[in-house]
Amino acid sequence: MKLLLIQAWNAHEATLRSKFSNLISYSSLTLAVIYSLVPEGMFERIDIVDEYSQTVNYDRVKYDLVMISSDTSSIPAAYKHSRAFRRRGAYTVIGGYHATALPEEVAKHCNTVISGPAEMAVPAFLRDFAAGTPKRFYQNTDVHPECFTVPAREQITQHKKLRIPAVLANRGCPNHCKYCSMPMMWRNDPRPVQSVIDEIRGLHTRLLIFFDPNFFVNRSYAAALMKAMIPLHILWVALATADLGNDDALLSLAYKSGCRGVLIGLESMSPASLKSAAKRFQDADQYRSLIANIHRHGLAVNGCFVLGFDTDTEAQLRRLPEYVDYLDLDLCRFAILTPYPGTAFYREMEREGRIRTKQWELYNQHHVVFAPKNISAERLHIVYRQVWKEAYSWKRIFRRVLHSPARFTLPGLFLLGANIGFRYLGIDEKRG
Repeated sequence: MKLLLIQAWNAHEATLRSKFSNLISYSSLTLAVIYSLVPEGMFERIDIVDEYSQTVNYDRVKYDLVMISSDTSSIPAAYKHSRAFRRRGAYTVIGGYHATALPEEVAKHCNTVISGPAEMAVPAFLRDFAAGTPKRFYQNTDVHPECFTVPAREQITQHKKLRIPAVLANRGCPNHCKYCSMPMMWRNDPRPVQSVIDEIRGLHTRLLIFFDPNFFVNRSYAAALMKAMIPLHILWVALATADLGNDDALLSLAYKSGCRGVLIGLESMSPASLKSAAKRFQDADQYRSLIANIHRHGLAVNGCFVLGFDTDTEAQLRRLPEYVDYLDLDLCRFAILTPYPGTAFYREMEREGRIRTKQWELYNQHHVVFAPKNISAERLHIVYRQVWKEAYSWKRIFRRVLHSPARFTLPGLFLLGANIGFRYLGIDEKRG
């Protein structure tokens, strides 16, 4: 039998795959994890296509099984691939965030739907498939950290991506931000420290990124992991929350273990907006002092903002580039508030009749798919792109890089590259 694994991609995000994409894009671990779950010898041939940089060919090989991973914005592409391969006699499976949120919808477009984590569900499906008794739906959330396999990274292309390996120590987050889709997929359950260390050693790398949605949330676990990383002499970055800036001991240990940067979802400068989103930390007035303290410990900060909360006004949003300067951020990202299926925010917008479209390819955080309160959808669309453009003027880029604690270091080179990459991200009216 022959197997094809596909990571579907949204054609509307083609600008992310520009000549500068290798400055800002990391390899997904999804296909590498799924490949590692396939029993050795079950298939005579396994091909992998990551649509981020590769193209799906329907007729090159006649596949027996096609497994497709997709989020919401790429689900139309997943449906297209599934239809094409089913017409050619293949059995198709779709999994991922959208399949977890709306399994009944997804089932209309494939033979089998896998919802939630893959570690238990994928092997169960493959056993049934080999026996000729595959089920329509699979979902097994009883995945313990000991079940995690080492991703088969060597099988995944690095083309058009930043060549820094990623590791997951804890996929979950105990916070329940209203717009976040992660809680429906993962639970807060960290891997054994030694397991993470062994995986890092096997990568033979000096640079690393942690994909954990909230690396420092379990303080004792984060401290134990960082202490174990000190002898590895690696440089790494991770995701955090703003209140990390209050923890001098943890920040000192982070730097000592090689951490040189954190991505923080600041989301808004409005405490009212943070409260409406059910953010755990809601004191935006502390952002400047917290970021300053993180800088004092030698870590750069990538601050992320979300536009479109009910308390947002156009005047407030237009000031975001100034806030980036005021907070002395080293890098910044912006996204339009998006009601992803399966989230509390999606249910709220549905209940209030504020969903403007279910054209899923627009659910990529670059389009307005719901009705905001204090600004029209059309104006939010325009302001969002203006904010990107102004925040990434050459003057602001060089100011950020030259004032960063990472300046004149190896991480500083990557920081410069990321700033340039985001400048050419392509968030504009022409490309959208």
